[in-house]
Amino acid sequence: MQVKGAVAIITGAASGIGLGIASALARRGAKVILADIQADRAAEAAKALRDQGLEAASAALDVTEDASWAALAEMAPTLFGQPVQMLLNNAGVGLRGMVHTTPRRMWDWSFAVNVTGAFTGVSTFAPTMLASGLPCKIVNTASEHALGLPESQRGGILAPYTSAKHALMGYSLCMRRDFAGSNVSAGVICPGVVVSDIWNSLAHRQERFGGPRQVPTDVAEAMIATAKAKGITSELAGERIADQVEADAFFIFTNGPDETEVATDYQTEIMAALANFNSRYRG
Repeated sequence: MQVKGAVAIITGAASGIGLGIASALARRGAKVILADIQADRAAEAAKALRDQGLEAASAALDVTEDASWAALAEMAPTLFGQPVQMLLNNAGVGLRGMVHTTPRRMWDWSFAVNVTGAFTGVSTFAPTMLASGLPCKIVNTASEHALGLPESQRGGILAPYTSAKHALMGYSLCMRRDFAGSNVSAGVICPGVVVSDIWNSLAHRQERFGGPRQVPTDVAEAMIATAKAKGITSELAGERIADQVEADAFFIFTNGPDETEVATDYQTEIMAALANFNSRYRG
């Protein structure tokens, strides 16, 4: 994908991986639109990029609201006077919960942001991208959780998050299939541990899902310390992601060891199960 000169929308771009991606793409010559529910913070981040001589704008976006996506689709082409060629559905929320104790509103919120948010973004922008005939790319940010099931000790008990990211992986694979042979290519990012604000997702939860809530200070400090000890910076993640977007990769990784461990365990179990099935029914 030719990044230089292309307009790219990055959702969840006010901080963390989203800001890392926006910064890296802008340094490669892209014209980036930082879209986020934290509109003021996104505007500050975009200004910081412009102060570096890069091309950046910001937009308010609640990925769970159709009207918010429609407003972005109307505004985006006017910001740089050209059509959008890249959409990176990066906005996501992380939350803990076991399969039988997660409140319904938390489950619904996880899927509304992590899965339906990406679906609505694709539904909003893909038709115009396809009609343009220009080289375009749509990338969804999943997780290493989408590759399998990280150990609880490392990944936490994250049933609603892991379930949503598996769903997003399935949707991304469908994107690759459905866009095959067109001018739009698909991608899916599977980050390992990255230092970001995802631990603070509840601070921006919409009212219909229970409203904002602050994470206790001791919990927040523990999460941040763990991420710094085991993960990489969002800036490094952004650079690695931008490299792979330019190479037009479908599976996009950030860390390496974490992701490989999860994916290998997952594939090994599947292959063993298939071998057992074949020996019993097709031998």
